[in-house]
Amino acid sequence: MRDETRFVDRLHRDLRDVRWPEPAEIRARARRRSRRTALTAAVAVLAVMSGSAYAVAGRPVSPPPPVAATLVSPAHAASAEVPQEALLTPRDVPLKTGVQLGETGVVEPVRVDPVLESCGRERGVPSGPATSRYSRSRTLLRAPVDPTTRQPVLTQDVYRVDPGQGRLVFGLVGLLLNACAEWQLAGSAFVDGRTVPTVQTHRWETPASGFAGDESVMLRHVSLAPRSAGDGKVVAATPAVEVTMVVRVGDLVTVVATGPGAVADTVDGVRPGRGLSHAELEALGRTAAHRMCAAANPGC
Repeated sequence: MRDETRFVDRLHRDLRDVRWPEPAEIRARARRRSRRTALTAAVAVLAVMSGSAYAVAGRPVSPPPPVAATLVSPAHAASAEVPQEALLTPRDVPLKTGVQLGETGVVEPVRVDPVLESCGRERGVPSGPATSRYSRSRTLLRAPVDPTTRQPVLTQDVYRVDPGQGRLVFGLVGLLLNACAEWQLAGSAFVDGRTVPTVQTHRWETPASGFAGDESVMLRHVSLAPRSAGDGKVVAATPAVEVTMVVRVGDLVTVVATGPGAVADTVDGVRPGRGLSHAELEALGRTAAHRMCAAANPGC
């Protein structure tokens, strides 16, 4: 009997030392697994609809699951989750869009520009991304005459962060820009039946800041044409200019990123066609801030 009592006491002590995951952590792990399944399904649907599938790098696209509504009680839902009304709509964008894709999440890192972040990791930028409590995203696809050429017009992520984390996002952006105004990225291309090592130059600048919300910054990402690492010859077309806007209102931070050809700009003498002007981008940033006002804490 004495041995059994010691065994029970030891079992109780060992159980006290076990770390049980918080409910939010369990849900976050489950959501990450379900996203991979949902993304596969979403891409399959697009392939049936348009003949080919598109996804924005670093930003998965999947239908919004209804589970997020059960994460908090109804009394606290407005102050915790990110409502759909806080995101931009097709009517806000001066370009014609068609299909909308979206998702919700919890405990997600605040991602600004995956390529810029890769440069920061290579150059030893010491800060990691802020982590949100809740998030919601939306991708608007272009609606051309030919439905087989649908591409993203823009992708928006809205994150609800803890106090102080919003400013941390802008501080990290400043560190990344200081370290990565220009970056040479090694890669490869398939040319004339063989793989050729390449080098591509990436540049970032901030054409505007303080134009919307409590804090805001516009990042302009220019990618030059990839060149052969051996003889320096151009081996692929010049990518279109991309613009990312980061806007904060209270505890909400949004990242709005343009898709291919959505910016009216010129690279190496090539103009990609009709796109958003600088003034239209700033106006879109102000609209994004206005839509977050009612859901932010504190609000506008």
